[in-house]
Amino acid sequence: MIITTACPLGRPVTSIDGSADFDDVAERARGFDHLDPATAPDIHGFLRELRVGCPVAHSERHGGFHVVSRHDDIRRVALEHDNYSSAVTGLGAVMLLREFGQTIAPLFEQDPPEHSGWRKHLQPFFTRGAAANAAPLIREVTREVIASVAPRGAGDLVRDIAKQIPPLIIGSLLGVPVAQRPVLRDLLTGFLSAGGLPPVEAEPAVKRYSDFLVDQVRDRRADPGADLLSAAVTTPVNGHVATEAELVKFTYLMIMAGALTTIDSIANTLHALAADPALRDRVIADRSQLTPLIEESVRFESAVAATGRTVRTPTELAGVKLVPGDRLLLAWGSGNRDEDHFESPAEFDIDRDQGRQLGWGAGAHRCIGQHLARVEIGIVIDEVLNALPDYRLPDGFEPDRTYGVLRGIRSLPATWTT
Repeated sequence: MIITTACPLGRPVTSIDGSADFDDVAERARGFDHLDPATAPDIHGFLRELRVGCPVAHSERHGGFHVVSRHDDIRRVALEHDNYSSAVTGLGAVMLLREFGQTIAPLFEQDPPEHSGWRKHLQPFFTRGAAANAAPLIREVTREVIASVAPRGAGDLVRDIAKQIPPLIIGSLLGVPVAQRPVLRDLLTGFLSAGGLPPVEAEPAVKRYSDFLVDQVRDRRADPGADLLSAAVTTPVNGHVATEAELVKFTYLMIMAGALTTIDSIANTLHALAADPALRDRVIADRSQLTPLIEESVRFESAVAATGRTVRTPTELAGVKLVPGDRLLLAWGSGNRDEDHFESPAEFDIDRDQGRQLGWGAGAHRCIGQHLARVEIGIVIDEVLNALPDYRLPDGFEPDRTYGVLRGIRSLPATWTT
């Protein structure tokens, strides 16, 4: 039995009974950078060490922050919005839209009661009924995308399928005209690629994407419709009409939340099926298994891997004293592999009891779009299994996974029978 305590700043811990040694866990945590691509390959192993030996560990990167790795601690922080704010700087993906960096985005970076007002206002676009109403469009788009790829007999399931569909669907939700939705998809791809470039080289792609978002906000203000962005632009919420800067950042984050997380969940699920032919055969034979498949995929490789919080009041978490201004990184994917909540968490098992898994978040900021995401992921997987039931990856293939705010797969090279 391993008995551990919390790991306060600068005080590494060891097991009391001497059965394991965690002297170096705190020291290794000091250099942890979730945005460094080098962390991705062994992230689950490292986070397990933190859960066991240093559940609230301190990193000196990005100005200093604490990594929260255990399920119960993550959930507690997410529920206690009076103690922990969702407005945090410097821990998310690089905010290339620098002129909006100091702007607080409605919904995403607000805490109750302001967050609650926006959530209530936008909730009608994200109900189960709204998701069901979106299903025909999702299926139509998915079939068109797959039909363009299927005759080739080979392709990249991430590039050719997963990345093609969600931007078009979130574009529809935001009221982007049909002809402009492929433009949004291409601009988003270019913008994300610019994230790895020096600022001077990234600027053209960033400006094109930023200008597109500004134009969408201004278009809805001039000629509102019945879409999500029009509702955000035209209606006072909490007694305040959002500014253009607030709306642009809101749109930016809505696209990231609505498109990128879904892309990564689709990719993770396609890989899980390719890695287990028996599971794929089971789902092909019984499509009701798509529901537990999606939930287990979201738990197993949580697309939202880690998000930040800022401490608002003096408090203590797992034995670590925190003061206002301290920043926390909630490692959601780590909470979903916490051995205290999930048996054999490193195994992909669609028959497991999901319990209070954290793949959809928790607390006030629990994913508002989870119903739409489930429908979208389910339809894409369903149509892939219809059209490409025998898709296969190269022998011995190991995916190049991303890690940071999001957890996905860069590429899935596959072949199939035409």
